[in-house]
Amino acid sequence: MTPDAPVRILLVEDNPGDARLLRYTLQEAQSLRFDLAHAARLSEALEAIARDGADVVLLDLSLPDAHGMETVTRMLEAAPAVPIIVLTGLADETVAVQAVQAGAQDYLVKGTVEGATLGRAIRYAMERKRLETERAALLRNEREARAAAEAAVNARDEVLRIVAHDIGNSLSAVKIHTMVLERTLPADGVEARKRTEAIRHLTQQMDRLRQDLLDVAAIEAGRLSFEPGETALHRVVDDVLATMAGMAAEKGLAMESTVPDDLPAVWADHERLHQVLGNLIGNAVKFTPAEGRVRVSACMRDAEDGEGGREVRVRVEDTGPGIPAEHLPHVFDRFWQARSTRRAGAGLGLAIARGVVEAHGGRISAASEPGRGTTFEFTLPVA
Repeated sequence: MTPDAPVRILLVEDNPGDARLLRYTLQEAQSLRFDLAHAARLSEALEAIARDGADVVLLDLSLPDAHGMETVTRMLEAAPAVPIIVLTGLADETVAVQAVQAGAQDYLVKGTVEGATLGRAIRYAMERKRLETERAALLRNEREARAAAEAAVNARDEVLRIVAHDIGNSLSAVKIHTMVLERTLPADGVEARKRTEAIRHLTQQMDRLRQDLLDVAAIEAGRLSFEPGETALHRVVDDVLATMAGMAAEKGLAMESTVPDDLPAVWADHERLHQVLGNLIGNAVKFTPAEGRVRVSACMRDAEDGEGGREVRVRVEDTGPGIPAEHLPHVFDRFWQARSTRRAGAGLGLAIARGVVEAHGGRISAASEPGRGTTFEFTLPVA
């Protein structure tokens, strides 16, 4: 329908007197240009709308071949995109309300409507139906897009699982061959031993990247596996710091821990917590210049869920170069890295840390001031 075209109205009314009255009432609506078609039976109306279409239907609830809600239901089935205004008597107002709930746009009581009111009702009904149709189309598109996205994610996860499995088998074979090679090397084969150590180190890196990819896919799909239990935070921190000691010593970094031994246990998966701290402390060691400092601390605090619970807050601070303010919102995005650190890894560690912390019901954040270092903070529930 073009903006200047007359409104095509289909009046479905079996009472000739009521039909004439409605025609006169429509003529009083001076702002409404219309073409009126009339049908006395529902079957005639359905044939007319199938043949000629309509912009709006004025539908009486009591017809010779249909009555009450049946009238509305059959019209909606025949013309779901056409707005319907139900015409009713005073005694049928309850049914008219049910008709609106079923899909009609409005109802009017015959004999009580003025021309301006009828014209306004017709325009409002057409506009509401247009918006309803657009909303239904948007919802349908959204459902289709969501289904397509879920199918793509499932396909990606299946490919990733197969590839990761095959890569894992190949890496295991490389490790075994490396171990066998090391055992057969002569005692004075220093150079060859260095090369086998390099191979073993590279396979460990590749296996870690393989597992990181699987973890990111599991986090995105909401299927990250973890088994929480009572976990002593200070022991996990000490273990992670011990694994980082060699790298820190090479750079002359001071490694500090102020995690109290008597801090209540957290409710967390030990291995997953080790993974989070390993990523955060590993990043701090990696990006902190020589002679810098990395500090891990923890304390109790009131939970922010408003339920009066308690949680443990863990902080990993460094004296590194810091992160520019415009980059902070992106540090937990998967595959994202600051331009100056593009060769520092795959950019999955912080994304995994966030996914693991949130899976435990905690929160994670980052604060930084360029030239003054960076602080990562996360919370975990008390066991």
